[in-house]
Amino acid sequence: MTHITLSNVKLVALCVLVLLTSTLFGCGKNNLAQVFNEYQQRMANVLDTPFEANSNDGTITLNYPSKRELVSAIEIPQIDVKQFFALNKCEVNVLIAQRNTPLGRTQLPSVRYLYERNMLSALAHCIQLMPEQRVNLESWITQKRRILPLVWANLIQTSDEIINALGNNSDFITSLSSSDIQQTQSALTYLLQLKQHPQVILVPAELEQHLQQLSKLHLPAKAWRTQALMTNELTTTTTWLKQQNLLTKCPDGQASQNILYLKNVFTLWFIEKIQPIAGQLNNVQYTLLPLYQSMSQQPELTPQFRQFLAQHSQISFSAYQQAIQEHVLFWQQLFKHCSISPRVSTK
Repeated sequence: MTHITLSNVKLVALCVLVLLTSTLFGCGKNNLAQVFNEYQQRMANVLDTPFEANSNDGTITLNYPSKRELVSAIEIPQIDVKQFFALNKCEVNVLIAQRNTPLGRTQLPSVRYLYERNMLSALAHCIQLMPEQRVNLESWITQKRRILPLVWANLIQTSDEIINALGNNSDFITSLSSSDIQQTQSALTYLLQLKQHPQVILVPAELEQHLQQLSKLHLPAKAWRTQALMTNELTTTTTWLKQQNLLTKCPDGQASQNILYLKNVFTLWFIEKIQPIAGQLNNVQYTLLPLYQSMSQQPELTPQFRQFLAQHSQISFSAYQQAIQEHVLFWQQLFKHCSISPRVSTK
């Protein structure tokens, strides 16, 4: 006789659970697309009418502008050899020498920004050590202060970490912790404050930590791809539903069995699975929108970058809102006509 232990039973149960979960939701980045597909196909089964499924999850790209479009040209102050050697009492000449090495001339945007901030501090310190060089030093400080916002713009627009955060073309929002939003909000706030308060002491490790956090979470990109997918799928679904003449399935204002089945599909898939993701998406949007807007107002950032932000954070989000509102309105009108009162929310 075959004996089945309790551990075997638990293992089998776990495997079945994993299999069912995988069947319903897939894995990772395709969860949302599969939920929509199940939602659509179940309605099609109820109505015995084919639904042409979209495959937009594989084609949604955010089209982040190329670095070539975004790099701000920066005037490099010139210093002759005599002036360079005259600064032997302070650290400016060391920084200049480092900048003119092959490695120094290919600095990452964050390293270049740190260099410029260090140079400003060193120049101010040199005035105290070498007052006889005040005229030259103050002239260089003026030049450096003028170009610092452009160096900041290059940090924002061309850092690989920020490109990943804003333009990553994988993943959708499926589950989200409040810390993900808070960390993204904190990192974007920090980067904006670098521009708004350049006199504040800069800690290099803190800058790099915020950049790495943005890259790791790439929450803006996930939110924007999610809203694009939801806009496409909801628009297609609503259009298809309107073509089914469902009002005729409620003679005398009473729901037929098919309409009751559709109500169950709507509740199980839209309200319980799609709408919670929409709620998370709205939370991300309303938390980060003030930061996107503030960033868009910085004149040193290129028009291409600001248009990219506006397109996804405002224009595309408005299209998403309209798509979800029209979808919910369709169901509200249908259920009202058929004397059904389901749980419906536009939040």
